[in-house]
Amino acid sequence: MPNKPFAKRVEKLRYSTSMASMRRIRELREQGVKVHDFGTKYDTPEHIKQAAMRFLETPAASLYADSRGLPEFRQAIARKLLRENAMTVDADTEITVTPGGKQGILTALLALVDAGDEVLVEDPGWFAFEPMVRIAGAKPVPLALVERDGFRFNMDNLRKRINARTRALILCNPHNPTGRVFDRADLEAIAQVVIERDLYVIMDEAYEHFLFDGVPHVSIATLAGMRERTITIQTASKTYNMFGWRVGWIIAPPAVSEKIQLIASHSFSCVTSFAQAGGAAALDGTLAQGRFTIADLVKSYQDQRDAFMTGLKAIKGVSCVVPRGAYFAFPKFTGFGINSEELSKRLMTEVQVSGQPGSAFGNKGENHMRFVFNAPVADINEGLQKLQVFLKSLRA
Repeated sequence: MPNKPFAKRVEKLRYSTSMASMRRIRELREQGVKVHDFGTKYDTPEHIKQAAMRFLETPAASLYADSRGLPEFRQAIARKLLRENAMTVDADTEITVTPGGKQGILTALLALVDAGDEVLVEDPGWFAFEPMVRIAGAKPVPLALVERDGFRFNMDNLRKRINARTRALILCNPHNPTGRVFDRADLEAIAQVVIERDLYVIMDEAYEHFLFDGVPHVSIATLAGMRERTITIQTASKTYNMFGWRVGWIIAPPAVSEKIQLIASHSFSCVTSFAQAGGAAALDGTLAQGRFTIADLVKSYQDQRDAFMTGLKAIKGVSCVVPRGAYFAFPKFTGFGINSEELSKRLMTEVQVSGQPGSAFGNKGENHMRFVFNAPVADINEGLQKLQVFLKSLRA
């Protein structure tokens, strides 16, 4: 091995905690161990699989696809955006298909930021944002979100974190890990600051369909003055249980899309063509997972959220902001004398309950843990009972 240092961009990177956790859960389940991860997915609908298999039987399946994405998939995305997001877009100049939403965010960052630039990231926020900013060569600047404010932004604090080097703001709505949802007033306040300070917004809408209590989803790109400065990232993964298919897409102004597509052509070239054919069938179909429509899935998730929150409230020393979207709860643990990373490790090792340490999502995430709650209510209750017994043993 050459005696030379690695690139500086990897010095502060840590392996994804969620990927490490999933690997450990697979290993335990292969050994016959029951693990409570509170995450149950239904199969990708059959019509999506059939569309991919039909495409595989055509000559086009062996060829490179357009680096922007298959024309028929981009058209399906455009129809979806008009139908669900109130966005009219040009499928040829404003859409780029990517191998998952994560690659979409990284590609957008590579197009927008340089060394010395700064990018605002939520703290707590999805743990991939900070390393992706570093990979792109910029500096991530944490923007504190506070539990007592429902993890919403403090606009004065937002303004204070912006300087001449600030290039962009990355947001996730609905929010991973807290389940917070921005309403129109929240987004309008953010948009005002973004326009005043001439920033880009990279908006991760991976969980856009999962909204509870009648809360509507609003895309920030639809607000006045925001279309030309918003890069929206969406994905088929969460809604259709197509995680392993790696299909996402970027919506951006034509000038930005041109640069994004330039990077795409020299990095991943194109997204797997038959996966895109499945993606087109997903967006034009009526089923989300298994035989569930999106509305069915949301109702099920809301019932599971309610069961999870009821169980948490029964545990002394645990508090939690009610999640209004996504499928995550981010409870706070007080008085147990243990940090979130150690708590996560011991829960898995001693009672086989899986949750991500809050510290993985930023410094402000310490004393919290992220749990998924899309599981049968009986499984949720069993897992929470194990959590309660374990926490009582810590107090003792």
